[in-house]
Amino acid sequence: MINVIARGAVLPLFCLLITTLYSAFSKADGGPPSAFFGVSDGREQMLPLNDSVFYEDKERGWFWYEEPLAEEPDEDIAVPVPASPEKKSEPAPVPEKQESKPLSAEWFRKNMEKFRDKAIDEPTAQNVSTYMYLQRVMLDKAEKFTEVSQQVVMNDPVLDENSRRPVATFGAFAMDDKATQGTEKAAKQLAKSAGLWFFYSSTCSFCVKEAGVLKGLMNAYDFKVVPIALDGMPLPSGDFKDFTIDRGQAKKMGVESTPALFLVKPGQEGGGVLQLGQGLLSGDEIIKRAITLSHQNGWLNENDYNETLKVKPLQVDNQTIRNIDDRVMNNPSELVKTIRNNLKKQF
Repeated sequence: MINVIARGAVLPLFCLLITTLYSAFSKADGGPPSAFFGVSDGREQMLPLNDSVFYEDKERGWFWYEEPLAEEPDEDIAVPVPASPEKKSEPAPVPEKQESKPLSAEWFRKNMEKFRDKAIDEPTAQNVSTYMYLQRVMLDKAEKFTEVSQQVVMNDPVLDENSRRPVATFGAFAMDDKATQGTEKAAKQLAKSAGLWFFYSSTCSFCVKEAGVLKGLMNAYDFKVVPIALDGMPLPSGDFKDFTIDRGQAKKMGVESTPALFLVKPGQEGGGVLQLGQGLLSGDEIIKRAITLSHQNGWLNENDYNETLKVKPLQVDNQTIRNIDDRVMNNPSELVKTIRNNLKKQF
């Protein structure tokens, strides 16, 4: 009995508690009573579980395959405007190349082969005749040039090669004899102030032959020869018994092979040694090299050297060439005068 009464008393208290809590939640949340119990009477909707679009539009089902809505651009963001393409300037017109004058030298260089090839590939009477007549014109022009050239040369001794070396046979022989006499004179003059150093080895067969050549130069021009034995031994031929043993001279002068010949001028400032060659040389070649190198190094004057030449030297010097500028080149008469005056001084 007591338990029944007690149970009857507890039930009203429990209901009072539920009512109190319900009122509290309703006031706090501002929502209807049905929201608390999760039951809808049609007057309101339950709050979504989250902010997803799916839950707001769940009746459509899954729509993940639909295209997403395009976002509207923010008005604050400036959209770059593409720059207008620059107008390309038109290239300057290329001037047309002027064609060469028909039947001129330039025209023949450019076109003669075409007519020749056509005549060969298609040897008709017309093609061959055309080529032959063009060739005739070209040859006639060359012949006229030759005739005028001969006239100009004959009227100007500076251009006439006959003034440098006679064209006639007897004149050429006379020039050769004169050069031979000048060579002998220059060689004897060198023999008075310079001598020959002859480096040899006793086992060198060429050295034996070179010794005989040097003996002839000693007799012809009175050259003094100093034989220097690299191995300290005399020549097997018995020539130059009074020889000198090499004591470093060969290394100093750069001797690499025998026989080796040097023209030596004692007391010459700036070095008085000229290498004539290493290897077997003839007598004429030894004299020729000695005269040429002596002239280049100032041991032989200009007149004595020119007398040894078989052709009279006549050349435009480098200074005159450097002085010819565009102004002179554009004036043919002045160009000819400048070059001619320089050559005329050498007669």
